[in-house]
Amino acid sequence: MGPFFRSLLPRAVALLGRVLLEPVPAARCSRAVRLPSLTGLRFAAAGGVVYTHCMLALDPHLVRTLGPEVWVGGCSVSLFFILSGYVLTHSARPCERARDFWRRRAAKILPNHVVTWVVVVVVLACAGAVSTRTGVGVFAHLSSLFLVNTWVPSHTFVSAGNPVSWSLAAEGFFYLLFPVLRPRVERLSRRGLLVGAGVAVAVVWALPVLCAAVVSPDGSFFPEYWFLYMLPLCRLPEFVLGMLVARMSQVGVRLPRVGALPAALGVVSTLIMYDSVLPDRFMYAAATVLPLVLLVHAVAQLDLREKPSLLRARPVVFLGEISYAIYLVHFLVLGPLFLALTYCGWSGPVSVLCAMPFVFVASWALYAGVERPCMRRWSVRRASVDVPVGRGPLGSGGARNGTARGDAPVLRMLRRPPDSSGRTTAD
Repeated sequence: MGPFFRSLLPRAVALLGRVLLEPVPAARCSRAVRLPSLTGLRFAAAGGVVYTHCMLALDPHLVRTLGPEVWVGGCSVSLFFILSGYVLTHSARPCERARDFWRRRAAKILPNHVVTWVVVVVVLACAGAVSTRTGVGVFAHLSSLFLVNTWVPSHTFVSAGNPVSWSLAAEGFFYLLFPVLRPRVERLSRRGLLVGAGVAVAVVWALPVLCAAVVSPDGSFFPEYWFLYMLPLCRLPEFVLGMLVARMSQVGVRLPRVGALPAALGVVSTLIMYDSVLPDRFMYAAATVLPLVLLVHAVAQLDLREKPSLLRARPVVFLGEISYAIYLVHFLVLGPLFLALTYCGWSGPVSVLCAMPFVFVASWALYAGVERPCMRRWSVRRASVDVPVGRGPLGSGGARNGTARGDAPVLRMLRRPPDSSGRTTAD
């Protein structure tokens, strides 16, 4: 029996490798198209975060009770991570170098982040905040600027800078790994993609168990909050799951056909029902990860199958375009205005409603004045075609300053602003 099993083991390993890593024929892979409905879904995710912060402003005790109003925001952040993996994989350029990808992502997230970080730190310094006058506080703010603060399990660090920018530390970690993860995902067979998605979901569910056993066996709030919600490494499975589902869509893997509306209702019902059934540690991501994946897939299918979609409406897509600015700005605008209006005797709900127009105006200003110009300027590597004078197709006058006049339309195309998925309109 011993020699038999020794000869059987290599065969089993080889068979498993063929099953999981057999490449998908290129002819079956779908061509990337724009997914405006997912852009509209980004606004819904940003709206969920804004809703949670509004509810916390109206009732600060929700921080202790952790009701469904709080988990809406956590679910929305998870949706952002899954969407990021899906959209980046769907819109990935076949021969793009890693540094070009990182340039595009940096041009997308860093300008808004730096501007809002400067605003927060300047206001805190002018107000004489302790965090700007101590070495630890200054170091924490600097770590927030460089998006590494959430790797430190400390209240001072995770709340440094713009408090909502903690998720950018996770996104930056995902972007750093994406050029490494993408080719491995693309090499998986259809069955390998299904197995990988199952493993990713299992890891998301296993993390709360690990947290209860190792990280916070006494049930302390902050260690659980940091480990399950803010630590980038623990949010990576959600991003990878989005990548896997996008790849499944590209190669034609059949997933359960769930409409966008039933999928959305599934997410809402999960937040309401599981909150009273599961421990809080499972609500950070585990309880909603599968409904959210089905929602992203269902919304993407609306565009891929050219079905009607309210999320594709121009106003919703525009709000999705500025959703990143909304996410970064809303806390900075909503908080001071809410405090000022309630101090003047206004009721809480009226103060929130009056503050929202200012949130949208500030978000649009950040998008139009910072995000979009920076994307135009830095997201695409400047290209030029050197044609010797007198040897171009236009003769001796066909090139000036080393660039053929006939190449001008090409250069203009390369410099067009990227669309919501990070691709240039020339794509």
